Amino acid sequence: MPSINGLLLDMNGLFRHWHNTGAHTSEQRAGLPTSTIARYAYDHPSYRLARVGVLTDQQWASDVIDRLANDYGPTIRNHLGPWRADRGEPDQTMTALLQAIREHLPVGVLSNCTDALHTDLKLHGIEFDFVFPSADLGVDKPSPLAYRAAADLMSIPPTALAYFDDEPTFVLAARSVGMKAHLFNGVDDFIARLRHLGVPLADIS
Repeated sequence: MPSINGLLLDMNGLFRHWHNTGAHTSEQRAGLPTSTIARYAYDHPSYRLARVGVLTDQQWASDVIDRLANDYGPTIRNHLGPWRADRGEPDQTMTALLQAIREHLPVGVLSNCTDALHTDLKLHGIEFDFVFPSADLGVDKPSPLAYRAAADLMSIPPTALAYFDDEPTFVLAARSVGMKAHLFNGVDDFIARLRHLGVPLADIS
């Protein structure tokens, strides 16, 4: 029997990988310097507002586009389609493993992201039992409130949850609320740690 009652996982770096090909394509078409979109989109305070649900994903994107158009001219709007269309690339190995885990335990995803996470999961065909974008919770990691809120909505005490993330700070924060938290170091290590927690994955290699 597993020593945990549920599993809570990060999204990006585990189930989705970003290569920023859409942003690079948009920058090339518009003649923008490399990383301009990242600076306007993710290094701006509006992204934090979208991440905690003050702005929707669409409101945030519109703000990014308006600021770019203001600084680089209105024709910039014609070149930003690839950036918005790029939703990252799913990890097929982890997605298949997720379905095997869900046969034994409820699994939730806790990710610092906008409300677009719901549609992105459908797009990539990734199914969790519980989906917690920070935008829905109104708080993001590493706040202990984010982890506690996810545990409450899963109806599982934090001490009975295992958590995996590829960001060390977020792992330490999960441990602070009592979760059995581990740094994600690849699929093989992930499987080994799940087996150590008693999750019966003997048929997974």
